[in-house]
Amino acid sequence: MVSAGFLGVCVAACAFGQDAPVDPGYGADRPAAETIAHIENVNAEPSGLFCGAAYGRHPKTPMPDPRGMYPVSHGSTEGLRFWQWPNPRDLYPAIEQAIVLVPLLSPDPLHPLSDAFNAIRKSITDPVSFVFDPAAAWTYQHATKVVDGSPHAKSILWEAISSRLTLWHDQGDYGQVICVLQNNVGMGTPLEPYLGPSVGDPTAINNVLVSPHLTTNLYWQQSFNQNTVRLRVGKISDSGFFDRNLVAYDPMSQFMSLDFNQSITNPFPPRGFGGVLSADLSRNFTLRAGTLNSASTGSTSGFDGLAWNHLFTIVEGDLRVFPTIGGQQREGHIRLMGWHNSAPMGINQETIGGPGVTLNIDQSMADHVSAFMRVGWGQQDVTVSNFAVSAGFSIVQPFGIKSSHTGIAIEYAKITQNGRDAASLNNASPGEHYMLEWYWLTHVSNSVNTGPVIQVVRDRGAGIDTSIIWGWRTTIGF
Repeated sequence: MVSAGFLGVCVAACAFGQDAPVDPGYGADRPAAETIAHIENVNAEPSGLFCGAAYGRHPKTPMPDPRGMYPVSHGSTEGLRFWQWPNPRDLYPAIEQAIVLVPLLSPDPLHPLSDAFNAIRKSITDPVSFVFDPAAAWTYQHATKVVDGSPHAKSILWEAISSRLTLWHDQGDYGQVICVLQNNVGMGTPLEPYLGPSVGDPTAINNVLVSPHLTTNLYWQQSFNQNTVRLRVGKISDSGFFDRNLVAYDPMSQFMSLDFNQSITNPFPPRGFGGVLSADLSRNFTLRAGTLNSASTGSTSGFDGLAWNHLFTIVEGDLRVFPTIGGQQREGHIRLMGWHNSAPMGINQETIGGPGVTLNIDQSMADHVSAFMRVGWGQQDVTVSNFAVSAGFSIVQPFGIKSSHTGIAIEYAKITQNGRDAASLNNASPGEHYMLEWYWLTHVSNSVNTGPVIQVVRDRGAGIDTSIIWGWRTTIGF
């Protein structure tokens, strides 16, 4: 029997982490239990703003599906059409239900706001196939040691709205416009400089945050062949599609540092123009490839600096596995990606190119415990770290506390001169970087999650012997 365990909680917890894409498919992108529910939704009645006879789009003729479907005469028929009820036994081993956190407070104290948003959805946006999800997060961090002249504390509010306009959706094939708007403001402290460079980290120790300006993801999303092939084109972020992990990926509900949300050896560009193509080659293997403008600053249209020699290109294989652990089949994922980055680098903005590779694994170890590991290497001239390894685990409902989950992770990385430049530490020498993070998140209500985040950083090359970062994270979503 497959134990879904914490894997199901991680994906469902938040829709915004790392610019998560909408509706990634039902290959190896998602847990098997969630895949089955997704297939049921795929086979619902046609919908979308332009779906119907008036627009020349009609429901497709039902056809037998070779990927484990069986006639409705063998099961429930309510709301389903011929050959469209998924048979989990043919697709996967028996699946346990994912463990669900129980809110501390019920009903939700913020239910008036939630009811107001739901009323807007029901009366205005649902009829035109438009979906929107507002969210916000407040984070506070205080570092015991920082680079000379840097602030010790940061209190920042992040706000965002993710939206999806569906033009058609029929038997899994859809055409959609995706838009994600995000912004940060300081709450009692200046927004900049961010705390990561203050402790020698070339990335973001608070990956909830985005750039100092309003950022936008805006792209066209379309699927083919019953959602087994998916194309996205527009202003996107590659981190929303590559190096995903069901334990360490979402800064809103899991580890908060970018060091654990992805391998810091991956030089993902910030929201440039590009495209991503994903294909489910089997029910447990997804292949995806993408290329993106590597010269964009992220807060522009995404076309700035675009040239044939300014591209970040990546290919990733994503395999879902079911090893037997403790007498039970437990779900995991193995992802291997190779990339090439060519971008303007350094003070002189000289175009430099180089490759890299990353191995990314997550695995359910027990009913309540899942683990992860990443190992990455990159050519030192084109990335902030030419080698990094990170590992950790998460526990859902620790000590029988049904409203909480927790996790701990460690990282070792070798920071390059590009990494020092990215942290504005031009006089610091390249060197070793160590990080530890522990978080505890409590599901207060259906709208609110909150809890402490403690990080420890050591980077002697940047003058940081040991810095303990005491933090708190509160997220709200409707």
